[in-house]
Amino acid sequence: MRVVLKGLTKRFGAVTALESLDLQIADGEFVALLGPSGCGKTTTLLLIAGIYRPTEGTITFGDRPVNDLSPAQRRVGMVFQSYALYPHMTVEQNIAFPIDVGARVSHEERGRRVREAAELVQVAELLDRRPGQLSGGQQQRVALARAIVKRPDILLFDEPLSNLDARLRNEMRVEIKRLQKEIGITSVFVTHDQREALTMADRVALLHDGRLEAYATPQELYDEPRNRFVAEFIGDPRVNLVPVDVERSDSTTRILAPEMSMRLELKGGAATDQLPPRAVLAIRPEHMRLTGADQHDVDIRGEVYVTEPSGREQIVAVRTGDQTLSVVAPADLRAEIGQAIGLVLDRDRLHLFDTETGARLL
Repeated sequence: MRVVLKGLTKRFGAVTALESLDLQIADGEFVALLGPSGCGKTTTLLLIAGIYRPTEGTITFGDRPVNDLSPAQRRVGMVFQSYALYPHMTVEQNIAFPIDVGARVSHEERGRRVREAAELVQVAELLDRRPGQLSGGQQQRVALARAIVKRPDILLFDEPLSNLDARLRNEMRVEIKRLQKEIGITSVFVTHDQREALTMADRVALLHDGRLEAYATPQELYDEPRNRFVAEFIGDPRVNLVPVDVERSDSTTRILAPEMSMRLELKGGAATDQLPPRAVLAIRPEHMRLTGADQHDVDIRGEVYVTEPSGREQIVAVRTGDQTLSVVAPADLRAEIGQAIGLVLDRDRLHLFDTETGARLL
């Protein structure tokens, strides 16, 4: 089912929670609503579900406007953060609940649907148990089965993995993505965790202060951030940001940060002609390489501030001038605190943003 949000706005009194959101979700697509707390992502989900009514704008499912339809009339399934299972019911009764309170079906059809949904999420052997006898991951699977048993046109997830430990989150990420592709239901997934959004979604809508900052594939968000906020929010470890001076000549553009002894030269051309004299350089930690401080190809010199081993790699914090830059380095690289070190930047991975507006420049 295709979902189109046009000019969607929601106000609570004087507070605007969502402003003029335009979003198109293709039939069968998995879209993540990502952003910090209070950005409007849950508000958007509840507007799609029909729990909130928009102040302005329209919501369309397929070719049908649904602004005036109740949640029950919209044929959506919801999976909540808190699971919302009935403790006095068995797993089978919890899964069957949407069928029992909705359109009547035969006993045989009810049983077939419950078994089908339970098998999809791998809880078929737990149908006789009650929620209190299940682990957190099993409860989330039951909640997912309950959402799909009524065969909705759209599946909505409200931070469903937040209450799980790290191992179960990883397992459920894989299972939800597999299930969504297997059954092909258009899905909208709310999360504040960029790892969940980037690994699960076909496209990610990044929200900030009730506005849409970017809507693209995970790789596009990472490789081509449209503004400084996107570059800062996407990526772990976070992107390094350095205020720089820009000097242009006929054939060369120089990016300078005198207090860091940084001097980069870029090829001139139309892309660099309109650069302002001040900008913010962004470079991701994985797009820098550590080398000896005396090497001829060094772009930035500094000293090791601290190292953070993480098994297959390590994060090295390099102090240069009044800034600390993070660098992803091999796990076997020997770096001692206070050691003089050089940084080489990948020229093809640099981003420049406007100092005032944060807009992408290069």
